[in-house]
Amino acid sequence: MEEDDTPLTEKQNRAIELLLIHGSFVRVAKELKIERSTLWRWRKDARFADAYKEARRASSEQIRELLQTASTRAVKRLVDLMEDSTNVPASVQFAAARSILDLHFKGTEFENLQSSVDELRQLLGESKKGLRAA
Repeated sequence: MEEDDTPLTEKQNRAIELLLIHGSFVRVAKELKIERSTLWRWRKDARFADAYKEARRASSEQIRELLQTASTRAVKRLVDLMEDSTNVPASVQFAAARSILDLHFKGTEFENLQSSVDELRQLLGESKKGLRAA
């Protein structure tokens, strides 16, 4: 069976954009002035599904990049608050210090979990190689 390489229509591309913004099929269908059943039919179409999946992946990547940039600024702001004993009340300094520690411990915990997952993947890969050789 041949794959259909016909490009998506302008309305289908707009539907993908709106789905990323609203997330609601009902709202998107209403805004595009199409039946919900049309949108559901498009969703089952491989071309539309692939384009939607790729758009979601790209959107998630952009969001992660923005969060990374904002995180750096946020931590710097917390450090500034924590270290400013002249203009910042002690309660705010304490809250900033606590937030920094919480973030640090969560980051460390995540790194440890990631290392464990990587080790398990490596062991699983070696185990699969051993089974194939046997």
